[in-house]
Amino acid sequence: MDAAPVSSSALNQNIIKLLRSCRHAALLALVPLDYVARVVNGKAELPPLHLRRYVGPLRSFEASGAEFMGHLRTLANLRADERVLDIGCGCGQMALHLEQYLDQKGSYVGVDIHGPSIRWCQRNVSKRRDNFEFAHIDVRNLAFNPVAKHAAESYRFPYDSCSFDLILLKSVFTHMRPGEVDNYLREVARLMKNDGRCLATFFLLNEQQARLAREGKNALPFPYGEGVWRYRYEHSPESAVAYDETYVLELLDKHGLALKTPIQYGHWSGRDDALSFQDILLLGKK
Repeated sequence: MDAAPVSSSALNQNIIKLLRSCRHAALLALVPLDYVARVVNGKAELPPLHLRRYVGPLRSFEASGAEFMGHLRTLANLRADERVLDIGCGCGQMALHLEQYLDQKGSYVGVDIHGPSIRWCQRNVSKRRDNFEFAHIDVRNLAFNPVAKHAAESYRFPYDSCSFDLILLKSVFTHMRPGEVDNYLREVARLMKNDGRCLATFFLLNEQQARLAREGKNALPFPYGEGVWRYRYEHSPESAVAYDETYVLELLDKHGLALKTPIQYGHWSGRDDALSFQDILLLGKK
């Protein structure tokens, strides 16, 4: 009996997995050289190369963390004595900045689906600061954590309601499907104190972005998908996801959330007056 044919979609997904595995192996091979370079440059506290690459482009790891530390202070008015939840904390990009800012009255909780990143943070950041804790959440994401115990569209974070002053989701909603975004916003509303804030980034689709796309000015195209969401890669939607702005605003209203300031649109769409690459939303409870 002939074997069942492999679909082109499954084949493409297998190729993507193979390429990611090869890249990871190459980064692991460079770990000793990277360590020497970090020590020589006085940056031994940084995570190793393969963990920094998991967060995003290597060239922007430090700059992006410093940028968003500024946003937390100026846009979200973060105080040194507040309690922070960093959803999608990775290998501590923001924790490395926040450990220099939060005092002993403040505290930090970082969660991520990537176990190796969390273990590195526990061995390093938590060792220096006992008010910094990290937890691995085994939540499914087809691009980054395909075999996991929990579905993102129904996951409940293991923390008490109204227990955080500030919640950060940096480059998280840009990798999630609609039902997952819906549930995470529900959880944000539950976890945030009544006077708390949430700073979250998106790729938002709207009229101005569409006009700039027609002019060829969007840095990222989102040619696939339909309805309220679009994605950049046909066979790996979670790699980069954009949402209709009206849909996102409707979700906020559904969960009792509202914009605390006007949306800070990003220059990914080709805007000249952008604050950051992605679109930044500062949220509070209605």
